[in-house]
Amino acid sequence: MQIRLTVLRPHSGPSTDRLAADVLVTAPAGTALGAVAGALAGAVGVRGGRAATHVHLYAGTQRLDERTLLGHPPLVDGAVLSLNEPAPEHDREDGPAAAELRVVGGPDAGGVHLLHPGRVRVGRSGDADVPLDDPDVSRLHLELRISPDGRVAVADLGSTNGTTLDGALVGPDPVALPVGGLLRLGESSVVLAPGAPPAAEPPSRPATADGQGHLLLAPPLPPRPPAAAPSGTPPQAPEAAQADEDPAPAARGRGLRSLRLGDTLRRGARGPVEEARAASRTAEQQRAQAHSREAAALRQRLPDPAALLLTALDHGPGLWERGPAHPEALTLRLGTADRPAAEPGVLLPAVPVTVDLRAAGSLGLAGPRPRLSGLARAAAAQLAALHSPSALEIVLVSADPARSAEDRTAEWSWAFWLPQLRPSPGQECRLLVGLDTAQAEARIAELTARLDGPVRHGGPATVLLLDGDPGSDAARQGAARLIARGPAAGVHTVCLAEQAEALPPGLGATAVIGGEVATLLRVDRPVRGAAGPHREVVDGVALDAVSAAWAERLARSLAPLRESAPAARGPLPTALRLLDLLDLDMVTPAKISGRWTELPATAGSAAAVLGTARDGHCTLDLTDRELTTPGLPGGPHLLVGGAPGSGKTELLRTLVASLAVAERPDRLSMVVVEGREPTDPALGLYACTDLPHVSAYLGAEVEPARTLEAADALLAELDRREQLLQGSDFAVWYAERMLRRGDGGRPVGGIRLIPPRTAPDDADRERDRPAARSVAGPVRAVALQQAAPARLLVVVDDFDALVGGDGPARPAVGDPALRARAALTEALAEVAVRGGRLGVHLAVSTGQPEWTTGTEVDEAALLRIALRTDDPALSRLLIHVEDAAALAEDTPGRGYLRMPDGGVTAFQAARVSGRIPRTATLRPTVVALDWSQTGAPPSRRPVRELGNGPTDLALLASALQRAVDALDTAPARPLF
Repeated sequence: MQIRLTVLRPHSGPSTDRLAADVLVTAPAGTALGAVAGALAGAVGVRGGRAATHVHLYAGTQRLDERTLLGHPPLVDGAVLSLNEPAPEHDREDGPAAAELRVVGGPDAGGVHLLHPGRVRVGRSGDADVPLDDPDVSRLHLELRISPDGRVAVADLGSTNGTTLDGALVGPDPVALPVGGLLRLGESSVVLAPGAPPAAEPPSRPATADGQGHLLLAPPLPPRPPAAAPSGTPPQAPEAAQADEDPAPAARGRGLRSLRLGDTLRRGARGPVEEARAASRTAEQQRAQAHSREAAALRQRLPDPAALLLTALDHGPGLWERGPAHPEALTLRLGTADRPAAEPGVLLPAVPVTVDLRAAGSLGLAGPRPRLSGLARAAAAQLAALHSPSALEIVLVSADPARSAEDRTAEWSWAFWLPQLRPSPGQECRLLVGLDTAQAEARIAELTARLDGPVRHGGPATVLLLDGDPGSDAARQGAARLIARGPAAGVHTVCLAEQAEALPPGLGATAVIGGEVATLLRVDRPVRGAAGPHREVVDGVALDAVSAAWAERLARSLAPLRESAPAARGPLPTALRLLDLLDLDMVTPAKISGRWTELPATAGSAAAVLGTARDGHCTLDLTDRELTTPGLPGGPHLLVGGAPGSGKTELLRTLVASLAVAERPDRLSMVVVEGREPTDPALGLYACTDLPHVSAYLGAEVEPARTLEAADALLAELDRREQLLQGSDFAVWYAERMLRRGDGGRPVGGIRLIPPRTAPDDADRERDRPAARSVAGPVRAVALQQAAPARLLVVVDDFDALVGGDGPARPAVGDPALRARAALTEALAEVAVRGGRLGVHLAVSTGQPEWTTGTEVDEAALLRIALRTDDPALSRLLIHVEDAAALAEDTPGRGYLRMPDGGVTAFQAARVSGRIPRTATLRPTVVALDWSQTGAPPSRRPVRELGNGPTDLALLASALQRAVDALDTAPARPLF
């Protein structure tokens, strides 16, 4: 595993600044903190003691035990560790408070301040309890008075520009500040929130540690229904006729008031004029409430920076809620302004002003660097907090030669923690950033390549953050193409410039910072109105800008998060491990047996993970009867084809290993057959015989006698199942017997375990030869009367060698080898036609599709895979399209899966025979992170060919066998 940490050096003086070092820790799962404590101390220039106990590390105020495991909270990606002394807590971690003051808009937005009983001063000065970086705010602008019971009052401290509460001017005398009340001071907006979340608030989304430095986020809650706009016409004032009943001004004297008082006392009711006025006041109140609800709905749909931070810290329901179908997907909140309400002539105070990137296509932000940086941070942060990595990737290019590399890297260092900047498998970088000219050209070239390829369907959207000039003509030309054509390919560009004139032409929307102190925006955007789409210019928008510290806190809170079932994105990887896809970072019997014990009490499954596709894992299920057409021959059998070196055998090994992890060996049995003898047994399927699910192995080319035996055994097994099932489908028959017996998941028919013993006819068998090996586990299962058979998979490599021979080396007519091959081919044909219903399935590979086309096996294989082929015609034979002929030779395992409905999916098969170099996994390392080089291709040696450890398949076989022993589970009996 690899996790990124930050280490803080102890204070060395009165300064509050502390030396910090960002490091990359590489260690095997289960490594304790003590193993790297000394190296972490050395990263900040502190020499650690010989023992880990001499180095004290803190996460916040919590001192970490040296036995704390890396990759488990709090030692997850993005964590900050303090050396030898605790770090100060953030305000929100100080404990429960009476209320919270949230800065929801303005040039220093996003702050969340806890309010405890007493007096709290807000202002621009560093002496203020709540400082705001807003030039229009006075040094000490207002004061909050918090009573012990949680009530809050606000008073203006003689500010220059004044304070308003929900539109009413606040004077020097304290006035009550209600929860949700909107205070506006300068260009900033703050609201009072309760100290604890209301009980009605949806629960936070739980996250589970995976032991690799990540937190797996639970799936999002169902989308929140959009807040309803005020329905109907707002209540109206009394009609003119009613108003005319009001007496003339001259009559509004003491006598009339006395009359009304007398009438009220006498009648106990109001007169018609007073009733009209009361009705008018009620209508105004209802109208004001409707406007307030309308404004609140807009603010909820388009959350402010403070709400975003709390959502990220608490894993709130809004976290990563915006998918492609979300109404606010790719909508950027840039600031707030008083905007028209649904009722004509009414303005809603401080409501969000946005730009929809889907409608605009691209956006330009321009203004002085400090304010521009804050605005850009707010925009990028909301994209990252509201869109998951599977819905959005962010590419950052900041290579402007007019600014130093150090400045550019430091300004964007907070963003390097965002998970949306992680590259997809196959991308030659460690982060999707371009911090110099070469990196910028690489990132832009990767994006422009999408413009020339086929139109992308699905997958994540891409936002390119282009800060200033990209540094070269090639990059500038590529950026211009992306602005013009990128939106159609799902790529939206957000450009930053310090002058509006420096923005590139053709942008769909712009937001230019202005005003006397650079706190206002002029937004030019496309909108859709009742009259159709048109452009709108909004002036006087109070911008939302956030500090670098705020942005880093949000980014670090997102850094360890992963989606529990993320969709793959971007290009396919060149290679990947099956164990990674199966979440088996540590291959232990307990993990496997735990999965087996959770299997439903049904017939054995044959669902396998083969690799990864662009939209997730590539999987297939040989037991899915929906893949077949009733009344037609064929079944969910698998045919794999490809040229030599395309990865056919490795794919079959992956299939066998994946099935073995997914199902117990007493419910799934496998037979492996090699039609052609491999030059080295390690290159064939023989290694699969160590898996407890594999009950028999056959080398058809070298032992004709056993080949005939295997053919007879297959036919006999089909006949036995026909008699046992009596016309029923295997899964249906199994389920019915389960219901009748009520075994609660125990093997149907009963299994009696007896110690293994050698059969008399096996005494002279050459067990050390692969072709002569009959695989048996440490125990044998003896089926009692009418025992339920296990689901059976027959895996055949080089099926074309059985069908067509090998040209000049083909045996002569009448040769026993030829007869044996013919018999086995006929038996496999019977399996192809009859086996699907009987719980017997085929997975065969062919290197010569022209030899095997038209056979029963070929016709019955409704699941078909084409790896690289040498001729488009061969690709058509396999998957009915020519795409496999265009695959490169240097990506073995790359191919296309064709489903029975005709859908073809590109995928990369996972490997299970690769070796892991011991030196790369047993010794943890700590390396300083050089962020400026994270956009460059990683410099690492290829470890696939240098490994000296066991193969993944060997590790898996050992764990599977021990899992069988632990569960006292008997593998199925050998077929032959």
